[in-house]
Amino acid sequence: MQFTNLQATIKKMAKYPSAWLLFVQVLSLIIHPMLDVTKSHQAIFSCFNVAALALAVWVVNRSPLFNWAAWILALPAVVLTITYVTTENSHYLLWAQVFESAMYFYTAVGLVMYMFNDNVLTRDELFAAANTFTVLAWGFALAYSVCQQLYPGSITGTLNPDQPRSWVELIFLSFSILSSTGYGDISLVHPIAKVIGTFQMFVGLMYMALIVSRLVTLTAAVRKD
Repeated sequence: MQFTNLQATIKKMAKYPSAWLLFVQVLSLIIHPMLDVTKSHQAIFSCFNVAALALAVWVVNRSPLFNWAAWILALPAVVLTITYVTTENSHYLLWAQVFESAMYFYTAVGLVMYMFNDNVLTRDELFAAANTFTVLAWGFALAYSVCQQLYPGSITGTLNPDQPRSWVELIFLSFSILSSTGYGDISLVHPIAKVIGTFQMFVGLMYMALIVSRLVTLTAAVRKD
């Protein structure tokens, strides 16, 4: 009886993979500022990253993209992240974030293809629309993190301008640029960082133009029916 109930619960959860990925990312964002910057902090945050990556592979598996390509990106990211936590070697962190960033961008493409795969608007596709935005923000935040590791001082801010930006600051910067909010307390100084920011502005505008307009169109079609 309990096994049957477990199977039913898993089937219900499987209907909304985008919602679960969104939940893990938001929970990670909320918990991160509450933790001290210690080795245990890195371990806990890495667990959220691993969970997010596993869910990302799950989401991509539901899209037309090939699932094996997602695993090629996800597995090295997970191994390198765990290696960094155990060794505290910054080189492992850099490469882990390179693979993580590529994984999130790949997942964003998979989510877009998933939403454009048919003309039926499902509840999970609504979650996917929100999830695509957060996945893109995570991917660019990781790209900024890699940039400031390769080019120290490439991203500065009004508070402690000579220090590298924290993950919270980078994710805040990423959301600000992607949403075209642009608070301006964190600045892109190095040309490479500015190129990444330029691409993110373009992606943010295209996201609003394509995804949101499609959802509005499908919603209007459902109401007419």
